[in-house]
Amino acid sequence: MRACRHCSHQNADHLSYCSQCGHRLVSSFYPTLGAGASPTGRGLSASTTGRNLGLTAALSPTMVSTPRGTITGPGEAPTMAITGAGMLATQGPPAAPTSRLGWAGDSIGYIYIYLRSKVHAGERRRRLTEERAGAEAMLSGALNELALSVLKEGVIHPDLTGLLEAIGRAQARRDAAAADMAAADTLQQAEATRLGAEEATAEKGFSVADRALREADEILKGTNADRKTAGARLGRVEDERERLERALNGGDAPPEPARAAELTHQIEGLVSEQRALEEQVARLDRQLADLRAKAAALRGTSAEAKAKLDHAVAARREAASSMAASIAGRQRDRGDAEREVADLTAQLGRATAQARPPHQALLSTYQNIDRLAATIVDRSAQLAVLEQARGHYDHRKLLTGVGLLTSMLIGAAAALWAVLK
Repeated sequence: MRACRHCSHQNADHLSYCSQCGHRLVSSFYPTLGAGASPTGRGLSASTTGRNLGLTAALSPTMVSTPRGTITGPGEAPTMAITGAGMLATQGPPAAPTSRLGWAGDSIGYIYIYLRSKVHAGERRRRLTEERAGAEAMLSGALNELALSVLKEGVIHPDLTGLLEAIGRAQARRDAAAADMAAADTLQQAEATRLGAEEATAEKGFSVADRALREADEILKGTNADRKTAGARLGRVEDERERLERALNGGDAPPEPARAAELTHQIEGLVSEQRALEEQVARLDRQLADLRAKAAALRGTSAEAKAKLDHAVAARREAASSMAASIAGRQRDRGDAEREVADLTAQLGRATAQARPPHQALLSTYQNIDRLAATIVDRSAQLAVLEQARGHYDHRKLLTGVGLLTSMLIGAAAALWAVLK
């Protein structure tokens, strides 16, 4: 907390302006002191000044000033407080407003003071939160680095024996899982190669059988078409022969000799053509029977080859799925072992930070951890101060200012409406 040198109101450390009167607060205490000086006159090192002076200076007005709301009695002398500029100021009860008009003006102006303080507090809270989160992340890394240094240097300490043995067992499980995963990967590749070869052979056999079946079907289709054509031609020849024979033998009046000789000649030609077509039809029928039998045999061979191919594909997929599940299980075991190693390493880092084994290689890490822990504590304390500072605003004055400003705006709007109407 900081006391305003104008009205002696206690303000939070993060505020740049007084939440009571609105005057600017001095941002740092003891501005005239050098880097190695202190308020007591004793010299400080640069590192001590950087770490302690800001917090000590920020808290010094709180320790010497009178808390807000303290009223001195009629016979009590006002207390003296060190202000931000290093000057002595008389601290007493805040001066009352000189008039109601002045109080109204101060209440309206307090709205700006409140909003500006809220904005500054929000920015500072965000910055402090980010700094604390960064320090926590760096602290985690420093603890991990400390644990790795312990493992690398072979540091022996009674408090760390159990963790070191547990880390050794976890690392052994992780290495075994990694070796099993590599062996399973090799086995998977060999099995995939074998099943792939079987599938390729089955696919090749099915392709040959299917191609032969398609060729037989095409031949059968062509032969069947020829058989239909020959049968149709034979039917037409038989019909034409019957017509000519009726013309030659039938009727009331026999044909003339020349016409009869012509009809006889045509009938003989049709008989010869009919005999040839009958032989062709018989030959095509035998050929169709053979082709149908061959196609049936090829269809059975193709179905058997297709079944073999489907079995090879299913076996390959099942083996791939099984091997993938096995590898996934080994990967899961390896991941669990790695997480266990990481957790045990973090525990080892924390245990080492608490036990502090006296080893030369760990001293610098100890200092880094102490510095980060102090940073986290400092940022947490400043955030707590920010949370406590929420109750230091004059809410009565703020509500009065908001009410007055709202009334003024409503009145101005009514007057404008009356004028424009």
